Amino acid sequence: MSSANLVSITYVPETTYGVPDTPLSGVTAETARFTSESLSGTPDTQVSTNIRTDRMLSGQVVVGLTVEGDLNIELAAGQFYWDMFEGAMMSTWQAAQTLAEAEVTLTTIDAQSATLTIAAGDFSSIGAIAGTTLQLIPATGSPVGVVVTSVTSATELVVATSVNQPAITAETMDVSHPEYLDIGAIQNSYTFSKAYEDCLHELTTDEHSQKYSGTLVGGFNVSASYGEIVSGTYNLNSNGWELENPSMQQNIVSAGGTINPATTTQSLNSSVDIPLITSGAFESTDFCTESLTITLDNGLNPNNCIGRAAPSGYTLGTANITVDVSAYLSDTAYDAWMDKKLDQVPVAISFEMANVDGGYSFSMPSVQLSFPDPSSDGQDEQVMIEASGTASVGSNGESALRIYKLVGDQ
Repeated sequence: MSSANLVSITYVPETTYGVPDTPLSGVTAETARFTSESLSGTPDTQVSTNIRTDRMLSGQVVVGLTVEGDLNIELAAGQFYWDMFEGAMMSTWQAAQTLAEAEVTLTTIDAQSATLTIAAGDFSSIGAIAGTTLQLIPATGSPVGVVVTSVTSATELVVATSVNQPAITAETMDVSHPEYLDIGAIQNSYTFSKAYEDCLHELTTDEHSQKYSGTLVGGFNVSASYGEIVSGTYNLNSNGWELENPSMQQNIVSAGGTINPATTTQSLNSSVDIPLITSGAFESTDFCTESLTITLDNGLNPNNCIGRAAPSGYTLGTANITVDVSAYLSDTAYDAWMDKKLDQVPVAISFEMANVDGGYSFSMPSVQLSFPDPSSDGQDEQVMIEASGTASVGSNGESALRIYKLVGDQ
């Protein structure tokens, strides 16, 4: 018998699509973190319809091979998550831009907005425009995350802040436009391997394993609900499958390569690690949100060729991004969304999630929401706005989704 706790998944980026990198002595593999998985090479079969006078079937034939599966996760900072987001966005992380050791002043306007000024420098040099997520990073302690609502001048911005963010007066901090991903069309591919570490071949030390080459990240979802850990799923599609023993991780170690262990960074907490949600024109929301989910589907279409069982590759479809939000009905929530659903007036939505180890900000400049009128579902029930929407390209050509990589405590 084999334990689910002893199933390990490792992966290596591919230089050439569908071809595992060699020599293994130069390979560095990463270890996936997951709560459950469903990676599989599953045969597609067809039953023969040959007629037999004894009335029995002639058997079935393998007519294809579906190689895909999901990695279900608790979201955290770390290389595995950064790689999977990079694969799903079909893009590469853009370097952070920083105003180093700037004299920063954050002057409160109200409970959820402020004016951000610097004594010297130019915010445009780090690409700060409306909708940009910024981090104010002290030499020690926790960074402060803000979202630019408007640009007043080269040295002054109006920003959305977390609730009751303390003012900052002439403090020396780095002002960072963090690393980010926009939607692209780069097929970042990986070779994955799933090893059963307690299922050894014929009493040797060789682990039974399957290798999935030509793996693309077909999409992901991230879901945050009050009282729960932020969860999600990465959807994987591959073009190759083979049995291994020893496993890929054993072969890499034997050849002198490197296996990086799974990170131990703290999982993100939906209740306390999401200090800032914006809506409208990237203004901080002052209504209560109970849950939100964002989903990206790249619409991968398999290229099925005569002569091989698995797809030879995948054609990219439209990057379809959907958002689901459950918010408590209030005057501000009603005014923010109710008059926009019929005319489909877009709203800009972003949300930040981070802890001591770092995190992410997800930003969508143009989301069109649709939802039924809030209803009374029974005695003592809460009245909620259950909104769903589609994110599209921004009015100035901005990516329909941008993912920022936030740094943690210094």
